[in-house]
Amino acid sequence: MKHTISGTSMSQAKHRLVLKSGVAVLAAAGLLSSFEVLAQVAPPTDAAELAPDATVTVTGVRRAAQSAQKIKQEADNVIDSIVADDIGKFPDTNVAETLARVSGIQVRRDAGEANTVLIRGLPGIATLINGREMFTTTGRYIQLADIPSTMLQRADVYKSQSADLVEGGIAGVIDVRTNRPFDFKGLQMSAQVGAKNKDKAKATDPEVSGMISNRWKTDIGEVGALFGVSYVKDRFHEERGFETFPIKKDTATSPAVPNLTGPDLVGIQDIYGQRKRTAENFALQWKPNADLEVYAEGLHSQFKGADETDFFVGLPWATSPDQIKVTTIPGTNQTDTINSTNTFTILSTQGRASTSTAQQYAVGAKWRVTPGLRTSTEIARTTSKYDWVNPILDTNTNADKVYIKTNVDGGAFAQYQGAGITDPSKIYLFQFFDRYGRDRGASTDWRADATYTPENEGLFKEFSAGVRFNDRSAESIKSLEGSVGALPGVTMASIPGLSCTTQTMSVNYGTPSWATPCASFLVNNTSIVRQAVTGTTAPKAIDQASFFEDKEKNYAFYGKAKIGFDLGAYPVDGAFGVRITKTDVDVLANNKVTSSGGDVYVPVSKTSSATDVLPSANFKLSIRKDLLARLAYAKTLTRPDFAQLNPATAYVNSNGTTTLATASGGNPELKPFTGQNFDGSLEWYFAPTGYMSATLFRHNFDGYIMNKSVQEVYQGVTYNTSRPFNTDKGHLQGAELAYQQFYDGLPGWLSGFGLQANVTFTQGGVTSSVDPNLEDKPFAGMSKLSYNIVALYEKEGWSARLAYNWRSKFTQIYGDTPDPANLKGKDLIAAPMSSLDGSLSYKITPNMSVNLTGTNLLNFKYQDYWADPVVFPRDTRRYDRTVGLSLSWKN
Repeated sequence: MKHTISGTSMSQAKHRLVLKSGVAVLAAAGLLSSFEVLAQVAPPTDAAELAPDATVTVTGVRRAAQSAQKIKQEADNVIDSIVADDIGKFPDTNVAETLARVSGIQVRRDAGEANTVLIRGLPGIATLINGREMFTTTGRYIQLADIPSTMLQRADVYKSQSADLVEGGIAGVIDVRTNRPFDFKGLQMSAQVGAKNKDKAKATDPEVSGMISNRWKTDIGEVGALFGVSYVKDRFHEERGFETFPIKKDTATSPAVPNLTGPDLVGIQDIYGQRKRTAENFALQWKPNADLEVYAEGLHSQFKGADETDFFVGLPWATSPDQIKVTTIPGTNQTDTINSTNTFTILSTQGRASTSTAQQYAVGAKWRVTPGLRTSTEIARTTSKYDWVNPILDTNTNADKVYIKTNVDGGAFAQYQGAGITDPSKIYLFQFFDRYGRDRGASTDWRADATYTPENEGLFKEFSAGVRFNDRSAESIKSLEGSVGALPGVTMASIPGLSCTTQTMSVNYGTPSWATPCASFLVNNTSIVRQAVTGTTAPKAIDQASFFEDKEKNYAFYGKAKIGFDLGAYPVDGAFGVRITKTDVDVLANNKVTSSGGDVYVPVSKTSSATDVLPSANFKLSIRKDLLARLAYAKTLTRPDFAQLNPATAYVNSNGTTTLATASGGNPELKPFTGQNFDGSLEWYFAPTGYMSATLFRHNFDGYIMNKSVQEVYQGVTYNTSRPFNTDKGHLQGAELAYQQFYDGLPGWLSGFGLQANVTFTQGGVTSSVDPNLEDKPFAGMSKLSYNIVALYEKEGWSARLAYNWRSKFTQIYGDTPDPANLKGKDLIAAPMSSLDGSLSYKITPNMSVNLTGTNLLNFKYQDYWADPVVFPRDTRRYDRTVGLSLSWKN
């Protein structure tokens, strides 16, 4: 299909004027070169004027961009979408990585892939699958990293909300959409087979996905069926050099160095393992007549992880003072280098194995009762379970020589030498942590909706109303925490199969490798390890104080109206309404009291009920057909996590007179934190795949939930107790700018180029009478600035994407460490983070394409620190660079 400009000569002239104005703005912003500007100034006014090689084919990357733009333009809400290039074709492994390219989205990466997702810097999001609430066990939302991106049709990010959306996302709502058979004209089949190589893991793993869909005309009406599968295996390797916060070391050397400070531990972590994601989805649709549709659909997703962290826990001070020599960072009392001999050293392996399964099945119907009345109803069942084991075995040995440099390229260099580092016969079992647990979650969700469209044109264009009932349960329990000391004299070599050697690192951290317990042996032969360490094969007992069970019933009703009117010469479309939601919660748990007489568990329960009224309004002003202004308001809420509502408190009495007793627990008095959200935007759609938008937002919060340690008295004893609490007031404000365009006016092959760019600025924090130290500080985990730049190409069978994502530094933990000179402690800060990912595809035939993908192409190095990255560094982390090759086919 060819690019054309339709309309009267006057409208065409206006269109050219719009393009010229837009190009001038972009040129001023530095987004276009002068050559690109000249190419866009005078586009042809008729399709016949286009040269044959200027044909614009709307497929792949271009079609995805066009579809996402159309969703944004036509929506009632402030929304951003990302759409698959083709069936099952996203250049990312999971949904969280896909969303990282959406304006306002910030992600956190661990073990080489994106997992935590924030909207405008906040974690309070609601996650939906095809419009239905989805979650992971005891959480309020699903771990988006657990969903393979090959299952997606598109993902919508709602930044303003409306009465018909399920409540629960104070920051926004993410709705992940999958395909249905009526989305296609007839038989549709697709398959993708490929493999990805990880450079640090030195592994190549398969990725397979497929879908088949069809629809038939039958005697009982039209019937459609779809089935899809996905399998992704992913071996990974992450490297870390670390050091702990500096503490006083003025007596650690001989002679003593006055006011000396230094990290207590300096070491290395070697993290590797594998992830397996499998998913299946189906959808059935039946349309007995033009007015009725009945459907059933389901999704089953499983994530299986098996990985380990091998610690080299360097203890450079663990020897006599006369064997330690230090130098300091110029101008400070902080150690720069540490040399020691005959140093006690701990080696440790954390083995992890987990299985997370989520499934959701739904049956529903849509009925057009009359030409103006449409109704729908649906019932869904969602279950989620998570089972995990995490055995940890610490060993110890002596290092003959130790050389530490506390800051090399922003991280630590830890060189430990001696036979005990690599010889299992010189490494002794030290202590064992026997950890395991399980979480469960389930819900039954029913809703019914009705929409009425008046026959006569007037102010009101549409009325809708609906009810929802949700019955949710969640429970969790785990083993007792704490370590058990090993029997004396047992070496790692004395247990057949226990000894392994760490993997090779990509850079020199000082100690290239060391002998360590095998994680697979710890996980699969835990009873043998228990016997060797403790003399018994019995596992550590379940901790009854860790148990909690929550039952929650939610009742909701909403009413919504759409209106349309002219404000002078400008059309206005609006949607406003209110959602009323009532929540009843019953929580059961066990209080644990530890004393000289032993542990006592006391059952405790808490019942609560709350009703919230959530008004919302979204208005869209059409300044021109291609220029829109939006104004949106909504009251939103996010409920506390179930674990935060746990009424139980675990008490641990002090063993001495100078150490304060400690306790931890939930807070059943927690209230949902609410927000008054305001959004305003200006959007210019100057081409089918070209737009610019600017959005301003302000969220005023009440009761944002954070954690704090306070002193509480229980049975006459004062405990330093950690609990979540509701802060007072807070706010989040900022701006988003977005731009998208394909440069169709450029000559020849250059007309295939396009660009997507967005930038988000956020600022905000909370006030709290409970913890004044949080006053006027940004939200933990929130970057002030983030942006995406995505270069696109689509021409003559070639399509490509090169995406760069960047976010500024952010605070991870406030008051993370004690600081004698600063009672508030030092904040842990993550340095700016970035990622460059790309994909290249070529259509071998109209039905088959070959795809090349790459992630972390710049080999990003993560770093965090306390206050000063030179004086107080903590972690340096390196992740895999990934290159993938796949073959895609569709009929």
